[in-house]
Amino acid sequence: MAAAEGTPGTLGTAVPPPPGPPSVPPPGPLSVPPSVPPSVPPPVPPPGPLPPVPPLECSGDDAQAMGRDPLPVLRQILAACAFPELLESPALPEAARSRARSVLREMDAGNIGGYNHEHRSHGVPARVSRFLEFRDGGVPCDPRDIVLCSGTTTVIPFVLSLVVCPGSALPTGVLVPVPGPPLCAAAAGLAGAVPVPYPLDESRGWAVDVAALRREVREARSRCHPRVLWVVNPGDPTGHVLSRPDMESIVRLAAEEPLLLLADEVHQERAFSPERPFLSFKRVLAELGAPLATSVQLVSFYSLSKSAAGESGFRAGFLELVNVDEGVRQPFQLAQSIPRPCVPGRILLDLLMELPEEGDPVRRALEEHRRDLCRDLAANARRLQEELGRAPGIRCQPLAGGPRAFPRIRIPPRARSQARALGLEPDVFFCRRLQEATGLVVAPGSHFGMGGDSGHLGDKIQG
Repeated sequence: MAAAEGTPGTLGTAVPPPPGPPSVPPPGPLSVPPSVPPSVPPPVPPPGPLPPVPPLECSGDDAQAMGRDPLPVLRQILAACAFPELLESPALPEAARSRARSVLREMDAGNIGGYNHEHRSHGVPARVSRFLEFRDGGVPCDPRDIVLCSGTTTVIPFVLSLVVCPGSALPTGVLVPVPGPPLCAAAAGLAGAVPVPYPLDESRGWAVDVAALRREVREARSRCHPRVLWVVNPGDPTGHVLSRPDMESIVRLAAEEPLLLLADEVHQERAFSPERPFLSFKRVLAELGAPLATSVQLVSFYSLSKSAAGESGFRAGFLELVNVDEGVRQPFQLAQSIPRPCVPGRILLDLLMELPEEGDPVRRALEEHRRDLCRDLAANARRLQEELGRAPGIRCQPLAGGPRAFPRIRIPPRARSQARALGLEPDVFFCRRLQEATGLVVAPGSHFGMGGDSGHLGDKIQG
């Protein structure tokens, strides 16, 4: 007998299995939906804007803002002077405490909170003059020729104002180097003078082309009275250090024209090339002998900010007057004429002026700090030039001193056209695109007086 329909049996119709998911073959390794032909890749979305890159400042010359550590012993001495309780604290080295005691002995009532006029007018200038005599191989320096100031930025316009002739039919001209610090042209304008640019010779390592300088002086006489020649040595942003023959030619030109020689020597402690050591204009002038040594008027500058200490925030420096007329010298003696350094800045400046002494730990630390700075600058300059030398379209003159390099970049024609379309100088356009792509912040050459299409960039080597 047949089995009942719908019940299992050995001879009856098998019951179908319960419904389940449809059978789907496993996908292959490059399975593509059937609606897209295998030969056509899926569309790629358009690229979005580049993610922002954190900026890295590569153009400044503020040493400690760029990461350079301060010299500990200077801060220790200053701390003990400001808080005399530290004079007995073992937290500070005895050498720092001993030096702080000697500083306080020169202060009114042993306190740095007063004006301390005697310290400003006699103590510090006397030590500055001894330091300059040591630097210049024994060339005499009169402490009365030293004028302390709160940095060079504020005092240079005042110096220039003393040689401006307000009632003259033609304005006073100040010859300024190109490329050079923006301060040069700005200070001339603040003093009521007009800047007269003179070019540095890039093909000779940014040396001063004295023949071209003489032509600039004579051509400028149709529109102004050239009275001041501003020379920056070591060079900023060019990184050059002047040779003795070039300096002698500059001194002779200043005597012939005649011109007040303004020697901006604030980067003198950053001259790091043994082949091109720093020489002051005062030393070169003195060693030329009479009549030049006693006739050429010279004003030179030193800045705590640009010294080996790099203490920009304390705003201190000095200038030295050489062969300067009494009428120009007298205004400097008036306390209200120029901003004077604050007492802490004056103390730091004073400490930097001390002469080497055998076994003196403070001086030994300072000299070691100076050597380390020059060694680091030389290593950074060498590495920068090696890296730039590998890049096509970039060249950089040899570096010997100062805080920056000034390479030339070949900017392609399309980039120049795009810059013009945006109303920008080509070098400014390049610097902006460089920052957008890499985060590197460098200064365009036009910031230092160059034409915007020259392709120069200011890049720091300190830090």
